[in-house]
Amino acid sequence: MLSTQTKDQIDDHLDRFTAAWERRDIPAILELSADDIMGYGPGEGEVIRNKREFDALLRERYAVAASFSLRRGESTIKAEGTIAWVIGDLVLTIDGDVLPCRFTMVLRGTGHRWVVVQYHISGSAPSSD
Repeated sequence: MLSTQTKDQIDDHLDRFTAAWERRDIPAILELSADDIMGYGPGEGEVIRNKREFDALLRERYAVAASFSLRRGESTIKAEGTIAWVIGDLVLTIDGDVLPCRFTMVLRGTGHRWVVVQYHISGSAPSSD
């Protein structure tokens, strides 16, 4: 069962991760991430296999955007032992284009902090109205 303390720690980590993205603070994003982070960004070919590739992807992403914002919406956090997993919604705005997104994330507890080991962001599926 997820303790309140663990949930609060992970929620705080997500807030710091999102705030670092919003500030374009690559060193802070990388500090919150594991050396062996893996995942996918929302664009074609955006594959992350380690922290070096994540760094390169962030630099590329920020270099092409004049304005950038990221807002985290609802999320669900689960954890067992030193592993936590999260699903949630984001609103990504790049140069005025608003992109509703979904994300998944896996975090690993190191004993004194949580680090992101898996990250995936994708556009939300259109509604079936």
